[in-house]
Amino acid sequence: MYHPRFKGDHYEFGMKCGRLLKKNNIDFFGLIDLSQEQLAFGTGSELILRKYFPEACQEIKGIADGLMYPYEKFSAWLMCVSVCLEKKGCTMFAFKKDDKVFFGRNNDLPPVFRKISNSSLYSPMNGHSFIANSSAFVIAEDGVNEKGLAAGMTFVCPKELKPGLNSMVFVRYILERCATVNEGIEALQSIPIAGAWHVILADRSGDIAHAECCADKIHIEKKDADASFVIASNNFLSDEMKQFENITDLYNSMDRYRTGYDALKKGFDSDSIQYARDILGGKYGFMCQYEKGLDFDTVWSSVYDLNEGRVYRAEGNPKNIQYKEDKRLKFT
Repeated sequence: MYHPRFKGDHYEFGMKCGRLLKKNNIDFFGLIDLSQEQLAFGTGSELILRKYFPEACQEIKGIADGLMYPYEKFSAWLMCVSVCLEKKGCTMFAFKKDDKVFFGRNNDLPPVFRKISNSSLYSPMNGHSFIANSSAFVIAEDGVNEKGLAAGMTFVCPKELKPGLNSMVFVRYILERCATVNEGIEALQSIPIAGAWHVILADRSGDIAHAECCADKIHIEKKDADASFVIASNNFLSDEMKQFENITDLYNSMDRYRTGYDALKKGFDSDSIQYARDILGGKYGFMCQYEKGLDFDTVWSSVYDLNEGRVYRAEGNPKNIQYKEDKRLKFT
């Protein structure tokens, strides 16, 4: 993974990223091969992004300029990511233990995305500092900000496409603009949504929320003080949302969900960080043990201790790769 640091304005973020990619001869433009339908969807979604998160458009413009690539096509591709392009097989959860809050997530993708995956430290002039882990640019699959708010997404195959912001844009937006779970929920409820997906939010105050989202409906479950965990993989769980998904068991989605659910439901007496790592590493059942011939693997795994302000990441499949602490972000 790349580990860039971005400080200043968003166009500068993008230009620095674009130049870094160009310097390292990262050629991912074979991925940007959109159909006419995808291009129309991405272009319509960019207009919505421009209205609600114009800074992201400036950052995308900086990357496109740094790479000497057309902004219109590059931005349309980013809006299609996690909606109508690659399928993700991720698992995530958040739980409380001894009045502390923890967040864990595996990011599962075709291994080709290791070439461009990054864990970026952002320090925007008018927003919260945060770490964002991403298989693309600007947008993010998971992260945590200086206020102790963690956010992550998992993909659900949608039945219908409507322009809006995709899950990875929302994760980035929430990390930069929001300080609490409640602020993250307000964002989900006020901005048009594209695709189908889960978002889990957790903050150091003890609030945890799980949102099942698509263009037509949002189902939000906010945990009270007595509820200990939430978990999501790649299928909708609530009865009211199941009608909006197209594939119900993507990359062993239900096996991964049951493994995590059973482990968290049972409870534990061990160290919380290690327990989260063990779940994500497949110690309690199927989680990241994909067959070699599938061309699909866990590209990275994240664990956050929101009260102590500790960030851990395994840059590869956590069954084989050790977690290392990332100390770049200073919690406030």
